[in-house]
Amino acid sequence: MCGLTDRVDSAPAPVKSFFLPLRVETLRAASPLSSLELTFDADRNQLFTAWNAIANLTGKVKVTIRAESEKGFDKAKLQNGVLEPLREADLIE
Repeated sequence: MCGLTDRVDSAPAPVKSFFLPLRVETLRAASPLSSLELTFDADRNQLFTAWNAIANLTGKVKVTIRAESEKGFDKAKLQNGVLEPLREADLIE
């Protein structure tokens, strides 16, 4: 599932919602998109591809990660392979 939301201002107003693939008319709108929200499921390889595309966005990007594992996550691998590198990059505390 992948969706795109155009938020024109911060006032609580109706939000235009579009679902990918983007319509050409959406990208040709008179006012530029000021906010973008994408949601998708990705495996490891798709995540690397997506990350390069996300890096093309200008401005700040907020990243929210939700991961699931049927077996559960190995605590040592989670700590050493995920949390510690993110802490060292000053991305999480």
